[in-house]
Amino acid sequence: MLNALKATIKWIAAIVIICAVAVFLASINGLSVSRKIATVGGNDVTEAEYKYYLEMIKDQMISEAGENAGDDYWNSDIDGKKASEVAKEKAMDELIRVETAVVKAKEAGVTLTQEQASNARSIVNADDAATKEQLKELEKKTGADKYQIADIMEKTFLSSAYYQSLSQQENSPIKPDDETVKNAANEKYAVVKHVLISNTPQQDAAAAADGAAEPAEEVDTEQYAADAKAKAEEVLAKAVKGDNFENLIKEYGEDPGMETSPDGYVIDETGATLDGTGSMIQEFTDGTFAVKPGEVNPNLIESTYGWHIIKRYPLPEDGEDLTKILSTASNSIMSDKYTEYLDGLKDSMNITINEKIYNKIKVK
Repeated sequence: MLNALKATIKWIAAIVIICAVAVFLASINGLSVSRKIATVGGNDVTEAEYKYYLEMIKDQMISEAGENAGDDYWNSDIDGKKASEVAKEKAMDELIRVETAVVKAKEAGVTLTQEQASNARSIVNADDAATKEQLKELEKKTGADKYQIADIMEKTFLSSAYYQSLSQQENSPIKPDDETVKNAANEKYAVVKHVLISNTPQQDAAAAADGAAEPAEEVDTEQYAADAKAKAEEVLAKAVKGDNFENLIKEYGEDPGMETSPDGYVIDETGATLDGTGSMIQEFTDGTFAVKPGEVNPNLIESTYGWHIIKRYPLPEDGEDLTKILSTASNSIMSDKYTEYLDGLKDSMNITINEKIYNKIKVK
C-alpha cells in the first residue's frame, strides 16, 4: 500500500513538472510574440516581428556568401564585425524601414487593395507541403503563429504599395531624371559581340550524326591549344588595329550564337542576358565591362570555351530592348533611393530600441 502511494506521488510530481515546463515554454513563446523590442513612430514592434526580419536577412546573407557560408559562418568576420551582428543590424534596419513606410503610407492615404490584403492570408493558408513546412519552421524560429506572420507580411506589402505610389508621383523624392537613368543603363548593361577561337578540336556534329564522319585522327591537344591562341592573338591584333569586327566574326568566329544573335548579346553586369534565357560566364562578363561602348578589349579573354576577342557596342537607340533596359535601370535606382528616403526619415520617427531584449537574441 505504501509503495503504491509512493508511486502515485511520483506520478503526480512528474505530471506537475511536465505541466510546469510546458507552461514555461509557452510563456517564453508568448514573450517572443508580445514582448516589445522597439517603437517606431509611436507603433510598438514585438520581438517576434524582429525575428521575422532576422530570418529573412539570414537567408539572404547565406545565399550571398555561397560556398563561404560554412558551419561557423555566423562567427566569421565581415568588415570588422561578426556576421551574426551584421545580420542583427540589417534586420533591425529593415524592420525600421518597413515600419516607417507603414506610417508614411497611412499619412499619405495609401492602402492595400482587397486582393493585396488577402494575399498574405492566402500564403499562410497555402495547401502545398513545401509552404506549410517553411511556415512551420518560421513559426518555430520567430514565436509567431501564421496569422501574426500574415500581419507582418501585410506591412511589407503596404511598404511596397507606398513605394509604387511614390514612384508614380511627378516630383517624387525617389524618381530619377532621364540623364541619371541613361548613365545607370550604360553602367549596368552592355551590348557585346565576340570572336571565339576554340581551344579544343571541334567535330562536325552533323556529319557525326549521319554516321558519315570519318574516325577522328588523334590530336595533340596542347599543340592545338597553342595554335588556337596564336590565331586568337592574330585576330585580336586586327581588331585593335580597327579591322571590321563583323567581318572578323564571320571569318574566324566559332560561336554559333553570333549567327542567331547578329545584333549581339545584351547582358547586365552579372552576365545575365536581357531576354532572361541565360547567363554569360564570368570571364566573358568581366571582359565586356572592362571597356567602354565602342571599344575592343585589348586583352585576350580566356575561358573554358577558348579565347574571346570582345567588342562592346553602344546600347540600342530605340526599340523594346532599350525600353526594357531603361525601365530596369530606373527601377533599380528608385529602389535604392527608396531605401535612402526611408533611412532619411529616421530622425523624425522617434525610434527607441529595447537593447536588453535585442542583445539577448542569438543568431544561429
